[in-house]
Amino acid sequence: MTRSEGFVAHAFESLRSVRDKSPLSARNSSKSALIKEIYTIFQAISNGLSVENLRQTVVEGRLLLHSSYETRRSIWNHINRRYFAFNNEWVILSLAEASKEGMNSPSFLSLAYLYYVLRDKLTFKFVTGPLWKRWKDRITTIDKGDFLSFLDKESQENSIIDRWYDSTKRKLASNMLSALRDFGVLQGVMRKKIQRPTIAPETVFHLLSILMIEGLRGQNIIEAPDWRMFLWTNADIAHALNELSSRRWIGFEKTGRTVIIELKKFPDVEK
Repeated sequence: MTRSEGFVAHAFESLRSVRDKSPLSARNSSKSALIKEIYTIFQAISNGLSVENLRQTVVEGRLLLHSSYETRRSIWNHINRRYFAFNNEWVILSLAEASKEGMNSPSFLSLAYLYYVLRDKLTFKFVTGPLWKRWKDRITTIDKGDFLSFLDKESQENSIIDRWYDSTKRKLASNMLSALRDFGVLQGVMRKKIQRPTIAPETVFHLLSILMIEGLRGQNIIEAPDWRMFLWTNADIAHALNELSSRRWIGFEKTGRTVIIELKKFPDVEK
């Protein structure tokens, strides 16, 4: 196996570890999207900073300008868990490449959003559950009370939520909605409205690759709840897959409920 073939094999195989399968956590009660920090880090990587030296560079204050060591360490722990802990070089390189288009570009924001949601089970449940349902029902407003109601319902099956302080739940609600606003899924400060984010083709390809390495095929890919992160219907999904096909990143055929998807583009270390 050549180095390139080995990279491709590892890049896809390690995508199995992306999805958070741990017990529900209130970890995001202390930090929200961290867009500026994430962007700074991936821009530094695109400029040649090695991942091996990244943690030390961050916590020592040579990259992020937060004055407190504990703040920098906490930020690093959150960012590391979201984007680095599952050790996928393709994801890291893709985010570094996307950072070249700017912090608020769809390429960077949508890819950062994808892994933000997949790396926290509670976030995934909220976004693909009540947030998606409100959008589908054409209810575009959402507030902290909606998130707290979601926690109450989840606590019936996840008793760990009952152990969280009320203050933790309120901080979690505030940070969750703020993060979704920063990623472009919500808009507004005091009164937030749901909006469909702009999703780059690279982000679509990343999610498709994850679903396929998890074993989904054909119509099951289109019916996967993960696409709800983008507030997409089946028609939106098919349109996005057709775009990937036109770029020759995938082969895609759909006739009724018969769906054939084949990957043609593969992870590339040459950026």
